[in-house]
Order: sequence, then structure tokens, then C-alpha cells
Amino acid sequence: MIKIFSIIFFLLTPIVALAETYKCTATNFGVGGWVSSEIILEFDTATLQAYAIDAAIYEVHKKPVPVRFRRRSDTSLIFNWTVRGVKSRNAEKAIISYKVTLFTDRNKFTLSGRLHGYDNVISASGTCAKLK
Repeated sequence: MIKIFSIIFFLLTPIVALAETYKCTATNFGVGGWVSSEIILEFDTATLQAYAIDAAIYEVHKKPVPVRFRRRSDTSLIFNWTVRGVKSRNAEKAIISYKVTLFTDRNKFTLSGRLHGYDNVISASGTCAKLK
């Protein structure tokens, strides 16, 4: 199960100074426990750089990691990343792929994911606040 961590971590963790940062809070979780309650997305559409951190990324890497992203429309972006080595209940190391769609005009997000090797349905949605 993914540990819940505090926003204090984000305040103490330097993320590359990019153009926009959103703190997203999941308010509607799917079953399975593979979704963090908080996700930080930072991106710069000019340089095409993006970083993310959530509980799974923190568990494995202890810092934000580069992620893929693309503009879906003028008001939404899609972020994709895979985390390898997340602890699972049966002590095996799991691989999880995430897709987050950020709606900047509504300050909302949706998340879907896949736990490789299993048929789990990973999903969440919630709100986002622009930090910078």
C-alpha cells in the first residue's frame, strides 16, 4: 500500500523552476489504494519539460522525476509516467503506469493507471490548485 505523505515534503523538495506548478488533491478514488492523495505536477510548455511527484514516486526515488506530457487542448494537458519498484502487499515490487489529464481552466484532474501484471483498475479524480 502506498504511504500517504505530507505537503511539507513538497515545500522542502526543490523542483526545477519551471513555468507552472499544480498541486492536485484526489477526492474520488478507485479501489486498490494505488493512487496518492496528493500529486504535484510542474511543467514548462516552452521547454517541454515536466516533473511529477506523488507517494509512489517518493517511495522509490525520494524526489520529483521527469515525466512525459503533451498538450491535449488549450486548457488541458496529459502527463504519463511509470514507477518501477513500488512495494506491494505481497512484498513484490510492482510497476505502475499513470496517466493524468490536467484541466487548467477548471482546476481539476482525472487519473487512470495500470498495475502491470494485474487486472486492477486504477482511477481517481479531484481538484488542483495552481501554485505558480
